[in-house]
Amino acid sequence: MPTDTRTRKPTKESVPARVPEILDVRMAAAFLTVSRDTIYHLFQSGQLPGRKVGRKWVTTKAAVVRWIEHSSTNGSLARALERGDRHALVKAINNGKVRVRSNPRS
Repeated sequence: MPTDTRTRKPTKESVPARVPEILDVRMAAAFLTVSRDTIYHLFQSGQLPGRKVGRKWVTTKAAVVRWIEHSSTNGSLARALERGDRHALVKAINNGKVRVRSNPRS
């Protein structure tokens, strides 16, 4: 019986080296290292700035960074993300240091 030598590559999505300015749900989830369901919840509740265009939710990288800056007690988390340190966001979420505010403009 022949052995199957093919290997499956992991399906885990990664953030591209250069994050585009316009983010869909998949890209926003990868950028923030959270699930797509979390992004949908944040959009639908108005906590994360975004717009529904047709059947698709979109936001901008700048809006996500501003949201993080305003959600944290200081801008250090946003600066860490700008440097590409996504682990800083995960740590802040896990430690409860990121506050989420609703967006009154929704």
